[in-house]
Amino acid sequence: MITLFVILLILPIAGALIAILLSDKISNRWAILIASLTALAALLLIFKTFPDKTEHLLAMLPWLSLPRKLFGFAIDPMSSLMLLVITIIGFFVVLYSTEYLSSRNKDHPVTSGRNRYNFWMLLFIGSMVGIAVSPNLLQLFIFWEMTTLCSWALISYNRQDAALKSGYKALLMTYLGGIFFMIALVILFVETNSFEFNALNNLTPGLRTTVFIFFAIAAWAKAAQFPLYTWLPDAMAAPTPVSAYLHAAAMVKAGVYLLARIVLASHPTLTFGNGLLIAVMAMLTMFVGIFFYFFQDDLKRLLAFSTITQLAFILFGISLGIMGSSVGFRGGVLHIACHAVAKGLLFLSVGAIAYATGTKSIKRLGGLARNMPLTAVAFFIGVFSLTGIPPFSGFFSKFFIFTGSLSVGGGAGILFAVLVIIESLICFGWFFWIGHKVFFGKPMALNPQDNVVKDPPFAMSAALVALMILCLITPWVAILIVNRIM
Repeated sequence: MITLFVILLILPIAGALIAILLSDKISNRWAILIASLTALAALLLIFKTFPDKTEHLLAMLPWLSLPRKLFGFAIDPMSSLMLLVITIIGFFVVLYSTEYLSSRNKDHPVTSGRNRYNFWMLLFIGSMVGIAVSPNLLQLFIFWEMTTLCSWALISYNRQDAALKSGYKALLMTYLGGIFFMIALVILFVETNSFEFNALNNLTPGLRTTVFIFFAIAAWAKAAQFPLYTWLPDAMAAPTPVSAYLHAAAMVKAGVYLLARIVLASHPTLTFGNGLLIAVMAMLTMFVGIFFYFFQDDLKRLLAFSTITQLAFILFGISLGIMGSSVGFRGGVLHIACHAVAKGLLFLSVGAIAYATGTKSIKRLGGLARNMPLTAVAFFIGVFSLTGIPPFSGFFSKFFIFTGSLSVGGGAGILFAVLVIIESLICFGWFFWIGHKVFFGKPMALNPQDNVVKDPPFAMSAALVALMILCLITPWVAILIVNRIM
């Protein structure tokens, strides 16, 4: 079992180091191989361990006097869900990237540097795997900072001024969250001599609330929550597959995973007020994100603000767990997976549009369904999944969260439930309108030198088809996992 853990973690990191040494063409094939083997290793590990918790601690820092070893591996239902999201979405993003990053891309032609891209993408997958299998907060923090570095490099990949500035902004704002994470770790160690996820239980009530808020700030920065959300829309300067992985499975999901881990381990000692703080901030973020929907012309920036609102949904579900609703907590964790497949599909659909047309401008796009039927179907399935239309993925997680809101009881529970419904209605109405305009509106005027607009090449289309299928089957698999949580 230890061997399987080591393979899962080392494979993408070692694969990244080799990928950068290869030619672009060979590097693409190598990246597909490593990403697929990583996903298979994750599936095998989950199959062998689920639903039990398995932990192997292998090393420690000799200058720290601790009751047990620090570094190693751990897996339970929570990390199993995260591993599925990280590795499966990661594989399809890598597959999609092999065609997207090419000279045929009308939006961002790429003629070189794919080995550099594959290096950072595989390292990103490896860093996220490290977060998922970390047995304590200190090891999680190390991989947390690695994801900050990877996201900076990938957002800045094109090396244009806008991309460099956006990558730097993302680095600074998410590093700010890392500072609060580090302060919380120092306080935990000084007061409890532990880095365990449940170490908060050993703090005094006042100090526990302070440390919890520090962890919450770290999560808000990483998950682009109000007021630390502005880096995420600007990060759309990244290549679209990077945006898909960043939003669906990686960077931003690390933030919500951290808070879910802490709440799962410490919810009996956290107060209703702690949960109410997270819930109020989630609702505020949700409606700030919705407000900006109506001012976006770039499809990717629209999806970025949608990510901000959907991550707020996840954090709201987690807050319900603090306030006593295990159903709400499971809904928030379930939404990690359900949102991942929906948002990954939407971003890759927009990437296909930009690849074929050379633009992501909503004003300039129209009538694409006739020439891009697969992309049109993929986009609308992504919208239905995101907004909670049955039988697609988002319906199940949002139903859990809505039920959890009502189970909290009182005026706050009812108000939260009403706000959840309002968000879903606005999101569905606006995204359906945008999809209708882009795919069924007045056909766009093409320049004479443009080739005929059509659905993307095989690798990109295969990723779209796979994610469409996952939008239907993900909740049924994920529910089996989340029912073992809390």
